[in-house]
Formats: sequence, structure tokens, C-alpha cells
Amino acid sequence: MLSASPDLIALARSQIILLTQSLGAVASAMYITENVADGMPPHLIEVAVFPEEGAIALPEAFSTDALPILSMGAGGLVRQRRFVLPLIYEEAILGFLMTGRDDRDWLDYEQSQIQQIANTLAIACALDRRNQWLAANQQRSYEEQNNFLASLLHQLRNPLTAIRTFAQLLSRRIVAEDPNQKFVTGILRETKHIQDLLSEADRPTPLLLSEAEQEKALLPAAMELTEIDLSEILDAITNFASAIAQERNIQFLSNIPLNLPKAIGHESALREALGNLVENALKYTPERGYVFLGADVKPDTVYIYVQDTGVGIPEADLPRLFERNFRGRQADGDISGTGLGLAIANELVQKMEGSIHVISQVGKGSTFAVTLKRTG
Repeated sequence: MLSASPDLIALARSQIILLTQSLGAVASAMYITENVADGMPPHLIEVAVFPEEGAIALPEAFSTDALPILSMGAGGLVRQRRFVLPLIYEEAILGFLMTGRDDRDWLDYEQSQIQQIANTLAIACALDRRNQWLAANQQRSYEEQNNFLASLLHQLRNPLTAIRTFAQLLSRRIVAEDPNQKFVTGILRETKHIQDLLSEADRPTPLLLSEAEQEKALLPAAMELTEIDLSEILDAITNFASAIAQERNIQFLSNIPLNLPKAIGHESALREALGNLVENALKYTPERGYVFLGADVKPDTVYIYVQDTGVGIPEADLPRLFERNFRGRQADGDISGTGLGLAIANELVQKMEGSIHVISQVGKGSTFAVTLKRTG
């Protein structure tokens, strides 16, 4: 059902007031058309009338007999001191402007002024319809994207369950002393992580969100902070990072103190944040370079740092480094990316009441340090 936006209604009212104050119209009305078809009278939707009571009666001012006259052009119809003008834009009738007075006929220059008002309203109608069409298309696009995502997530669950099942079966057939056991354990841990992310993606969210709300929707809505075992998380990251580094001919080193104290955080979120930092380090470190993962315990905090010998970050890019979709100098490089990894890592760490700091030098590498509160 076609309707007029508040902006179009406000404009129509202002133009009708102009007709009253400048040209002495005693009654005016504006209508928009819906379902205009050849040989059929249009369905008219009232946009604005003045006065609200006693405006021009539609059957008297406008009849089916007048349609052929109005459809021939923008000249409109003058009858019984009533002026009826079609609102035409790109040869389409979008509505009608009706105005009248009882004390005298309309002069030529007055008809010209009313025609200018009609032209203004016709353009406004066209823009209003275009905006409504764009909004409707955007709504459909969001719905199609959401439906596609829902289908994709559903289709991911079955193969993910199969992978997890195969890993569980394989784990039972490998003795604990086998060095391959840690890789099977890593598969089980990471498939559980993916399952948790898929469950988080099932949260219903409104289709039309502001940009800030869309960004927040990518993160856990209510992150419950608890004591987390840093050793287990860092051990899991070390296992997958070592495998990736080996494939890329990069040396991966780690220095994780024994008996790390527990920290305040969220296990899945911290694994995601640190994983993003390590993956970034591996991505931007050339062959025969190294990536180092370490931890340092302070009286009240724990520092987890990722150091690399990669390309480094220009000083000018550092202030915007954690903005979403910002890639700085790397946007012109050969390494692909979305500009989301660091932003997501920073948002997750902040939700855990922690912080991320970076030191970098172009051509020598970068160090990212995550600070978390310790519990013991």
C-alpha cells in the first residue's frame, strides 16, 4: 500500500499554505495516485488538505470524465474557479493538486504559480516513491541475506558434527603417548569453538540496525566474565599456530610460564582475540621470519604478547588500527584482508575489562600485548 512519508506531508502542507496566503485559495488538497492504469480512474490517497474540514469535495472537483483531459498534459483543468493539476514526473501521473476560490477566476500568472507549485510537488512525490522503493529493496535484501546465512549455518552443522565425531573416534584409537594425540585434541577443541560461534549466530537480531548496532551484533551480547585457565588457551593457540607456521616456513616460538595464574575473562572470546592476533602475525611475517607468543605475570595483571618480524605498521596507521574495515597501508598490498581481525580482538578484550597495546616499526615487525586482570 502506497503512503506518503512525513517529509512529503510536511512539504505538501507548506505548499498548500502558500496557495492560501499568496493566492487567496480558500480550499486546497493534494493526493497521490496508486495503481494508475489505462482507461481506469486512479485510486487517490489524501496527503494534505486545507482547511481540514470543508476542503474541495473530490467528486465535484474531479470526475472520471476529466481524466482524459488531465492525462493529456500538465495544463490541468480549470472549472468553476477550481484548479486541478496532475503531478507529472517523467510522463507519469503521481498525484493531483486541487485548489479553488469563490470570489474570482484564476489569472494567467496565478495559474503559472500554481503550476510551479505542482512541479515542485511532483518532484517531491518522485523522490518519496524512490526512497520508499529503495527502503523496500533494502529490507528484502536484508531478509534474503539473513535467509542465506541461516541456510549456510544450518548446512555447516552436519559436516562439523561429522568432523568432531571422526576426531573423537580417532582419539580413542591413539594412545596418549602418541605425539599425534595433541593434534586430534586440537581438532576437537576447535570444532567445539566453531559450534559455540554457530550457536551465538543463532541469536535473533533485528534486520534493520544502525551501523554501531550491527557491529555489536557480531559480538556476544552479554559476556559473562569468569576465571579462565590461560595455560589451556595458550596451549591450544600454540598447537594450531605451530602447524600454520610450519606450512609457511615461519618459525613459531613460545615462552609460556608454568603455573600461570587464572585471569578474569571469557574463554571463547579470549581464544578468538588471541587467535586473531596470532593469525595476523603469521599472515604479515615473511618466510624464514618468526612469530613469538609469550606471557608475563605481574602482581595484578597478566600480559600476553604476540611478537613478529613482519612488515610492521606505519606510525600514521596506529591511531586507527583497531577501527573496523581499516587496513591502512596494507589495503594497497598483496596480502588480502577485511580489516576486522584487530577490531574484533580489541572489542572482545575490552569486554573482558582488558586492553591491547601495540608497538611497531616498519620493516622490523610488531608486538601486540593483551593485558588482563589476574585472580590469584
